[in-house]
Amino acid sequence: MHKLTRREALNMKLNLFFTSKANRTNFMIDHFNISKATIEGNKQIDPDVSGVQGLKLKGSYKHMPGYWLEIEFCKSLKGVGLYHSLNKEGTSDKGIFYPKSFEKAIDLENGWINKYHISSLDEEEDKWRVFYAEVKSHMKEKRYMVAYWGLKVILKYNPFFLKKYKRFYIFEELAYLFEESNNLGKAIKCLKLHIMLQPDSIEPYLNMSSFFIINGMEEEAVKVCQTALKKKPYNKYLISNLIIALNNMGNYEYSIDYLKKVIHIHPNNAFFWKLLGDIYYEQEMNEESLDCYQRALKKMKVKNIDDFTIDLYNGIAAVYYELEDYQEAVKNYKKSLKLSPDDSYTLLSLSQIYLYKLKDNDSALSYTKKLLDLIPENGYPQYQMGIIYFQLENYEKAKWYLYKARRMMPGYEPVHEAINMLKQFLEEGTNRMKNEE
Repeated sequence: MHKLTRREALNMKLNLFFTSKANRTNFMIDHFNISKATIEGNKQIDPDVSGVQGLKLKGSYKHMPGYWLEIEFCKSLKGVGLYHSLNKEGTSDKGIFYPKSFEKAIDLENGWINKYHISSLDEEEDKWRVFYAEVKSHMKEKRYMVAYWGLKVILKYNPFFLKKYKRFYIFEELAYLFEESNNLGKAIKCLKLHIMLQPDSIEPYLNMSSFFIINGMEEEAVKVCQTALKKKPYNKYLISNLIIALNNMGNYEYSIDYLKKVIHIHPNNAFFWKLLGDIYYEQEMNEESLDCYQRALKKMKVKNIDDFTIDLYNGIAAVYYELEDYQEAVKNYKKSLKLSPDDSYTLLSLSQIYLYKLKDNDSALSYTKKLLDLIPENGYPQYQMGIIYFQLENYEKAKWYLYKARRMMPGYEPVHEAINMLKQFLEEGTNRMKNEE
């Protein structure tokens, strides 16, 4: 009989890997004479077999997914004999293919084919679930290239598995992981594979165009949007991405002409009117922008509490600000704030209008305090509070807030200028008092 090593003697356990639940169950029935009902209802079993102390059913071992069976043997002659017998017969953890670094693609494919007994006609669900779980484990451990080639193998031999239960979203997830690791080439390939698995959906096209826009690849984004718009000509999200990409490239005239054609066909669509208003605003065509925003507002049958409505009121307010109609700007910012009381952009805008344009320090202070309560870790509200208290001639509070703002934003030049101005003002006041004495 084979002599046990010291490690084996201390740990008389085997962990056997199976690609499916059925294979593991049949193995246990054949070797330990356990009923299927007993196996189904338990994770831990004490078999009535000489030499075996216990069995444990596990879903993974050392981070390797699978249908695992842990067998603990008795430290007896019978136990040692069974240990060596089953170690030869079963697939122990020592021989399991589980790549922890990227190898040649063909080596990875062959390793997985042998591990999971893959053939082009094999659609056994369990083994594909285990393989898919392995891919996800590689993603979790940041082995993105290994995960990528694992998905390619699944796609090659069983593409329907990835279509089922919308598992194709894993390509989108992997794409953004590749992006984070600065591998844009593989990220784009993942998004293209997602499109291949969802050819009739615009969602993967939308994701890919957004990806291109974020990464400064506007020309590619335009191509993707144009392709998808052939399938869904008036999808507002695709049109929005197309317009963003075109604007980033400076093609404002094309964007305006395109949206005018869309609006001609869909004149009651508030989204398209607002999108056109955004372009006019960016081009400083304020009258045209205001007209589009107001048309969008009229087209809305119900003023919902959503980002679109809030953004629309903020857009109208911003145009009125540019037109120097500050009362109307305040009126529309307040409408926005009513829908979203904790919106920091709106609070800041109101604070600045009251402080710098309407010279209403008390109202400016009120909105800035709300902003400060909302984002106390931000230095700008501290700076704004300092400026307001300076205007209110409360110099101690002005000094306190301005110095705090400087600690939080040491590189923000206006803070340093305000502190110097305050120092100079206080010094001049002190000198005047001395001269009067």
